[in-house]
Amino acid sequence: MKLDDIRRLTKSSMDFDQAAALCPILTVCEKQETKIRHGLTSKKFMLVDMKFAMTGNKDETSIELDVNHKHLCNVSNNTDALEFIESGDEAVSAKDQWSEIDPNELQTGRNAYDSGESTSNPTSGGDLFTPLATVGTSDLGFETIPPVSEDKVARGIPALPVYSIPVVRNRDFCGRSEIFERLDDFFLSKQQEDGNGSKSFAICGQGGIGKTQVAAEYAHRCRERNLFDAIFWVLADEPSKLADGLGRISMDLGLIDEDSIDARDQVITGNLTKGWLSNPVKDSDINDEEVDKQATWLLVIDNMDDVKILDDFWPLDGPGCILITSRDPLAKDSTVLARSGIDLEPLNSREASQMLEKLTNKKGDSDAVGERLGGLPLAIAQMASIIVRNHFTFAEFVEAWDEKETHKELLGLDERRMSVDLYGKSLSTVWAIEDLRHGRALLDTLAFLDPDSIQERLLRTSQLLPLEKYPASFSRYHKSRTELLQTSLITRDSTEQKIAVHRLVQTVAISKMNPPHLTKAYSTALHLVFSAWPFEAFGWRHDVARWRRCEDLFPHVLRLKHLGIDQMESHMAQDSNLEYCKLMNDAGWYHHETGHSVDSMPLIEAARSAALSLQSSIQVEVLGSDSSLVTKQLDSVIAEAHHNLGCIGTETNNPEFTLTHFKRFNQLMRGEIDDSKQREDARLAISWNELGNAYMMNKMWPEGERCFKQCLETARLLKDYNPAEFSFPFVNLGLAYWITGRFNDAAETMLKGLRYREAAYGRDDRQSFITGRFLFGLGNVKASQGKLDESFVYHQRALRQFLSTIGKNHHRTGDVHVRMADHHARLEQFGVARDHIDEALRIFQDRVVYQPEKARALFRKSEILRGQGHLQEAHESQKESLRLYHDILSAAPKTSEGLSHADYDDLVAFWSR
Repeated sequence: MKLDDIRRLTKSSMDFDQAAALCPILTVCEKQETKIRHGLTSKKFMLVDMKFAMTGNKDETSIELDVNHKHLCNVSNNTDALEFIESGDEAVSAKDQWSEIDPNELQTGRNAYDSGESTSNPTSGGDLFTPLATVGTSDLGFETIPPVSEDKVARGIPALPVYSIPVVRNRDFCGRSEIFERLDDFFLSKQQEDGNGSKSFAICGQGGIGKTQVAAEYAHRCRERNLFDAIFWVLADEPSKLADGLGRISMDLGLIDEDSIDARDQVITGNLTKGWLSNPVKDSDINDEEVDKQATWLLVIDNMDDVKILDDFWPLDGPGCILITSRDPLAKDSTVLARSGIDLEPLNSREASQMLEKLTNKKGDSDAVGERLGGLPLAIAQMASIIVRNHFTFAEFVEAWDEKETHKELLGLDERRMSVDLYGKSLSTVWAIEDLRHGRALLDTLAFLDPDSIQERLLRTSQLLPLEKYPASFSRYHKSRTELLQTSLITRDSTEQKIAVHRLVQTVAISKMNPPHLTKAYSTALHLVFSAWPFEAFGWRHDVARWRRCEDLFPHVLRLKHLGIDQMESHMAQDSNLEYCKLMNDAGWYHHETGHSVDSMPLIEAARSAALSLQSSIQVEVLGSDSSLVTKQLDSVIAEAHHNLGCIGTETNNPEFTLTHFKRFNQLMRGEIDDSKQREDARLAISWNELGNAYMMNKMWPEGERCFKQCLETARLLKDYNPAEFSFPFVNLGLAYWITGRFNDAAETMLKGLRYREAAYGRDDRQSFITGRFLFGLGNVKASQGKLDESFVYHQRALRQFLSTIGKNHHRTGDVHVRMADHHARLEQFGVARDHIDEALRIFQDRVVYQPEKARALFRKSEILRGQGHLQEAHESQKESLRLYHDILSAAPKTSEGLSHADYDDLVAFWSR
């Protein structure tokens, strides 16, 4: 089966799994064997028996037909099948009253994020938690939660074999045979399993010693020998790379559709990956006990120099093998990380000679060369290029080398095991860099980019750059790249059109730059990334179409940010400083949108700090003709940074932090946008809505209401005002009325906003989840008015709308499930009510930011269980809800007596009640 066919089959399976939550399943299989022709002969096979056909769903009905597989779809003569089909609508209605839901709407959504609707989107990965009654969820965005339990993951069909080894095999690799023997003995023996079933081994050593090359060669050898069904490679020098790499595995396996909404959430993809690694099924019909049918896997975690980076991922359960490379010797300590490991030594004399002779295609006495280079593979590779380029014999190279006495001292020939710093200094004396004729400017620029994956399209430009000698033309770029490849300073993947450079080469290149040249090289790298970054204009923004491009460039942003703090003190040109501020701000927003709210804060704070610093320097300098324009741009950066930080506060449930930054954002907008600009600039209106949300988070209801009204009043002054684009203040104002008991005003306001959306996008549109917010709010208002049947209908529509936009794993979808459970419990349909509340609990899980929602759902569940007569389970559920209630509010009562729905509703944010 082709890979595309496997992916399509996997997607169909996932769609079926989603539909199975809403309706009963009829499983039909054949009793007769089917004739299959093979060449000139034919043979009968049983293609699908009952065991293979069953899905394991609790609402599944199975029927065997007395036909072969070709006639399986003809059920017209089977009474049981016909009765099931005829009763299908009734069964769906009796189960959960979702009869209006079109199965096509159960996709996770084509346009889950509306670029014209919402101010923030993001899955909060943070754990900032304040024990206030308003903690819970954000009005401004949404978070996707781990979607499936292990049994559902087990039913996914992985696309095996999978070999994801991004490091191109080095055909000139030699030596290290004893290392490979030791790895085989460790991984292939059944005596070395960790307590969780996995086997972990760490290769430790200084930079340039060859850790990555050893791991890559071993991975390629394992693939060559078919030792594993799956081999994966993840980079771990940055938390974001590790999370992205682990998430990518789920897509490589076909466990999730790469184009789906959930695939954009690293929490979901990471959990899918860890779920499969812990139970690596080969097909959909095996259980945990059938170990012989489980897939075998090898996971390489490369450049894991900070062992703490694995805190959120370790241990990785499952019967697989984990190979780690790290500079930290603690990585091989079983009390810290890996079960076993080694310190990789420099090449011995024989291996160094073998490597030199293979790289230079020369024979002779190469021992002296290897001895002078300390057996370090990176240095040997570089010097081999020098030998070839200069047509040196080994003796001539030694003579030339010995003319530079400093080499002997800096290489530390008397210390075979050199420190990382010493090795870095030694490379700074290698004239392979100093004598570059064409590639120096390109190498200096590469030194400031992420070393593992530098897209060549990023480097090719015709623009004038701060570094005058940068190879802007195609011919100059090709000549520069060729020289760097010939000197082994970079490697290139011609298929992916990407370049990689060793971190120590970057360090050496930077160490050789004087301050003015260093600033120009940094500014050049910054400008290349800035020019390629897909910026999103400020507004109600949620352009997910750009995320793939951002994902490719984001590692470069992180490196620029890491190195940029010092550069800000190097007096870069104003243009470069502005590019730094804008890039950090927008990249921070992207990182926040994709679920890393806490991790995005340093980027946004860096942008704000740099902008304030530049602003101060402009004020004390003699202002140039363009200073006014620069000042305006800096003001915009600072204001946007406050907005972004406020949005992060809503996602990390930090009301006071949110109020501080949204107050400042609103203040800056009021100062910048006067009456003459209000017709053109929507930011002032947006700032009032955000400030209203901040007040509501802090339970300052009148202030929040005032801000929402001010937002709408300001928006109406815009010359291109479209009320459908200002849905947020309409629904928020309606909720403010509802919270304060003015139910008629709430219903009128929400219906007005909903009609604007319906006029623009149609009834129950899929344009954005905001329509679902109106429907959810109206359902709550109708319930408060005692119009429970109308409330039920609105909540049904809200659930359907959320399913078709933000998907089944979003916290807003969980909120509606809680309300649906209330409706069914009221109708004494306790089984259906329990299905809804269990679905809500699956969505909320154990995430800190959703503890209020979980506490409320557990309280509801205790009542449902009591209605079913399950008193012991009800007691346990109520006990757990009370524990969470007490954790959230330290002044909570010690017993559940007197606690009501209202008490638990009061825990969650106003938009989730």
